[in-house]
Amino acid sequence: MRQPATYFHSTSPLADFRGAVRLLVLCLALVGCPALAIAQSFLHAAGPKIVNASNQEVLLNGVNLGGWALQEGYIIKPGWPGINGKQTQGTVKQTLYNAGMTDAAVEAFYQGYRDNFITKPDIDYLAARGFNCVRLPLHYDLFLTPAQRAVRNSVLRGTTTYASYVSTLTDWYNGNQLFADPANMEAFRMIDNTLAWCAANNMYVILDLHAAPGSQGTDVNIADALQPLDLWNRAVYRDITVRLWEAVAARYKNDARVAMYDLINEPNNVPSNPPIHDLFQRLITAVRAQGDNHLLLIEGNGFGNDFNYMEPFTFANAPNLVYNSHRYSNTGYLMDNGVNSTGGGPNSLRFIGNLQNFRTQYSVPIWVGETGENSPGWMHDAATSLNSVGIGWCNWTYKRFDANPNAALLRITPPFIVDGPGGLPQVLENIKFANCVPNPDVVSAIAPNQNGLVNYPGGGSYNGGPAVPVGRTVWLRGANGKYVSGEDGTRTMTCNRADYGAWEAFLVVASGSRVALQSQGKYVSSENGMAPMTCGRSYASANETFDWLGNADGTVSLRGTNGKYVSSGDGTQPMTCTSATVAGTETFNFGLIPAGTVLAGRAAGAATTGFYPNPVAGRLTYQLPAGGRAHRLTVVDTAGRQVFSRTFDNTGPQNTVDLSGLKSGFYVVRLSGPAFDTSFKITKQ
Repeated sequence: MRQPATYFHSTSPLADFRGAVRLLVLCLALVGCPALAIAQSFLHAAGPKIVNASNQEVLLNGVNLGGWALQEGYIIKPGWPGINGKQTQGTVKQTLYNAGMTDAAVEAFYQGYRDNFITKPDIDYLAARGFNCVRLPLHYDLFLTPAQRAVRNSVLRGTTTYASYVSTLTDWYNGNQLFADPANMEAFRMIDNTLAWCAANNMYVILDLHAAPGSQGTDVNIADALQPLDLWNRAVYRDITVRLWEAVAARYKNDARVAMYDLINEPNNVPSNPPIHDLFQRLITAVRAQGDNHLLLIEGNGFGNDFNYMEPFTFANAPNLVYNSHRYSNTGYLMDNGVNSTGGGPNSLRFIGNLQNFRTQYSVPIWVGETGENSPGWMHDAATSLNSVGIGWCNWTYKRFDANPNAALLRITPPFIVDGPGGLPQVLENIKFANCVPNPDVVSAIAPNQNGLVNYPGGGSYNGGPAVPVGRTVWLRGANGKYVSGEDGTRTMTCNRADYGAWEAFLVVASGSRVALQSQGKYVSSENGMAPMTCGRSYASANETFDWLGNADGTVSLRGTNGKYVSSGDGTQPMTCTSATVAGTETFNFGLIPAGTVLAGRAAGAATTGFYPNPVAGRLTYQLPAGGRAHRLTVVDTAGRQVFSRTFDNTGPQNTVDLSGLKSGFYVVRLSGPAFDTSFKITKQ
């Protein structure tokens, strides 16, 4: 991540953040949809798309957890000059050492910092905003044991030379002492906690080696570098990087909670691209040798933008590669968010048009691993434009220190770490989620659930299939904007209610790999496609179970055991399960009805007192419900098609209609008036 421009908001912070947090957590609990499938879905590349195990597209829209495992100076204090021009985590530590703190005291502070900076409430908050992943930027020194990390810290203190540290690292590498003690590796503890918190929220995790051994460029801040470019200048650092990823792959190769590995963050100012390519090839080979088939992110030179000599055809073991672009716009590298904009060469992956062209040319997924640090308007446009062309993204960053509103989702109020040891206890309190202050205009600019962004455009989910709200009560709304009604179980089902009440509430019940829908204790039936649907069955057999299928636009469709789809019709006809394909009338929006909601009942339309003859050859005589006078009579066939309709004005209770024009078969007659709505089945001779 490059140093951003200073950015100030005009919107004041939320007045009652804790109350908002409680509300968000409550909303998350209400919208969580446990799926029928138990196992989380591994992600993989299918041509230019990232897909789940059911080959449904997944757009990873997330947030970077910057500043947690690796502190960049600007995150710690805006405008902080650092030491000798370096604003690195190392110079933050040097500042504390220079203030008289001991090694033990500094390490104790950093342990508390890691314990408090990101916790489960932080992840709950992001999930409630609609994000489906986080990117976890990691510092390689957290893969060292505390004793090994102390040697690196001694370079910062000036008690050990850099050359001596490199020699010690080499000895550890040759003696197989690196990454050999997982119980004492802080990075694994942080990863495991993040995976657990995210899994509880149906979110993926991207593991990012943000600060690689030896420094991957001249920007020493993002790498906390002791010496710029030494990843490329010293072979031992490349060997250590390979071994680090071997250890990660061995531990997480079967963990579907991990979406991708970001092998090296932002190589920058490397004199040429072939060395970058060659190290990436070694890393790809090493990960695959562990039996690990996770998606692997490729980052080019120039902060993840220059992919010359990095194209997919240049790599062996190319399947499941994803190309990672980092998109920022600032003075000197201004960039718009037009979906067809291009700039630089074809392998410069910054403008969205270039991203699309590269993706098409090489049939490889693109993901924007970092974007943000700009105005809310720019960040909103970036998020929505990228999603509109099927490219996921991860906003930089989640929280950072600032006395004023900034471009992160949350800000941490002073004191700052580099202000001295006296303020450190308060720092450890202020970094906790409950004490952070939101930047509401930033949140509203990029939160998927506030911008109509669909993380699973293929109708899938974190679990590899459509999100099925088993055990929850839902409403269903047809393409006509009206609600599906069980009609109290006394009449054929309709999709013509302007609002939902007790008749329009359906409990979703698991039935093997399928679902049944229950309203007021009775089950919805497809009637095997032989008659309009009803909701009056006291038990669920084959005809009362459905496949719950996700559609690309976020709606769902229901498929009966007859292989046909449920249709809402146009709202004036009873619902059927006879459609061979999915079109508008076979799609339904759904929403969860919170437990304990009191739903209004409806006045049950009284049944007719009688009708005859049945079967009918010509004229049908029927009795209206009590009080009935003006009414409409509609007849539909078994396919749900309206075949007869007539309006009657101010009639008596008993009426006659000529149905001699109907063909032989089964029909449903519906009578509707201002105070009633009822139906019955007839046979036409």
